[in-house]
Amino acid sequence: MPAYEQLALLKLKRVSAVDLTEAHLRRLRLVNPRLNAFVHVTEQLAREAAVQSDERYRLGRPRTLEGLTFGVKALFDFLAGVPNDFGSKPMADVGFVPPFTSVYIQRALDAGVVVPGKTNTPEFGHKGTTDNKIHGPTSTPFDPRFNAGGSSGGSAAAVASFMTALTQGSDAGGSVRIPAAMCNIAALKPSIGRWPQDAPPIATAPFFTPGPMARTVADVAMLMQAISGPHEGDPLSMDGSLDYIGAFRGGAEGKRPLAGKRIAYSPDMNLFPVEAPVERVVRQALQAFEKAGAVVDQVNLGLNEIQVTDLGGRNRRPLTSQYFADTWGLMQAGLYGHARDLFLEFGVPVDLREHMEQLTPQFAAMLNRSESLLAEEYRHLDFLRADVLHKLNIVLGTYSYIVTPTVAVVGVQNGNNGNTLGPSAINGVAVDPLIGWCLTYPVNFSGHPAMSLPAGFAPNPLEGPELPVGLQVIGRMKRDDEVITAAAAYEQYNPWYQRYPR
Repeated sequence: MPAYEQLALLKLKRVSAVDLTEAHLRRLRLVNPRLNAFVHVTEQLAREAAVQSDERYRLGRPRTLEGLTFGVKALFDFLAGVPNDFGSKPMADVGFVPPFTSVYIQRALDAGVVVPGKTNTPEFGHKGTTDNKIHGPTSTPFDPRFNAGGSSGGSAAAVASFMTALTQGSDAGGSVRIPAAMCNIAALKPSIGRWPQDAPPIATAPFFTPGPMARTVADVAMLMQAISGPHEGDPLSMDGSLDYIGAFRGGAEGKRPLAGKRIAYSPDMNLFPVEAPVERVVRQALQAFEKAGAVVDQVNLGLNEIQVTDLGGRNRRPLTSQYFADTWGLMQAGLYGHARDLFLEFGVPVDLREHMEQLTPQFAAMLNRSESLLAEEYRHLDFLRADVLHKLNIVLGTYSYIVTPTVAVVGVQNGNNGNTLGPSAINGVAVDPLIGWCLTYPVNFSGHPAMSLPAGFAPNPLEGPELPVGLQVIGRMKRDDEVITAAAAYEQYNPWYQRYPR
């Protein structure tokens, strides 16, 4: 059942929180060995929380998400007293246990969720696949030979395979949307500040935000309603005035909820090579928006018109997807260098620079690059951020939404060395295997809210079950509610829930 249906049964006392929790824990024990989604299971904590939820139901004082299971990512999504290894061997070896709970996780707890455990991530979330040297790869439940996507792959696989009702991830380049596409779930990258942050890599990180992941749009809306809102520890946090439940109903009810809306479709953002089966599935899925009343036009987003320069204004040239991915890597390097220093500032007795041989090579390279990254060079990258924002805003001045594929390929096969990577070329065009095959990270540069939704299925490259394809809905600046309305309308005419592997 979707989470909202489970919640209805809890409210009617047709099922207890204890029974619901035990059912999810049984499912976890059955399925997790095959998918590797949860890397630290908190059975006792979950059972204790479920007992407390049942008591609140008995007293007639349940909270908004009372008794629903909720997986928590093992990255900067801290849960006090529960081990958190960041997918990194040095952090696992030191036995890092967060001394506090991240504000957005605390809000979920305050809403009554039950946490069955922490979910897998690549080392410090540095790429679009989930694999690491401690736990190995996380698989999509549609074919365990293929990766779940990343960096919130553990969360996506857990909710897609019914190990938990709800979950969350964090997104600095597509980390909730990429695995959502590869696991056939719905996931929203909110506008910065919708989910307040107080844990490293600090709230003011320019394009990093946690966000909700679930099997249905209604479930995503419930999480947004429960967790969004201002917090005194986050200078970028926004007020809680948006009505996400109402936004969902606005799209889910009525025959033409998107009447009068215009959607700009870009099959490749005018920059990215995209496999033909992906483009076919997404183009077919656009019919759902049209059935909901929207007009869909294929447009040029203008990203290919952006001119970039090296530091100091030298060597002016057109933007390419490879330069774009390199820029993302530099900005991530700056964040990782700062996060490394934060651990030392917090008294965590490990300096990643002293354990480089234990790190994933690409992550180690990012840390090395952070050592020589100049402040002026880092700020120079903001010119590209501003250009991307400007180009997308021009389109969103005429259209209500932009729709693109979420990722450019049908599946990524798991490696056997703890370092699964994406493709290095698509359609004969070289791409960055960390992130260059994902059409998600440009939206982290711009800051628009964006949601990945299941588009359909494409043939399996290895002969086997069809693999899911996702589409990305990009909304106007700070209008996360409008994205949920479009997602709900789309879900009404292109439902996917019945396609999960039982």
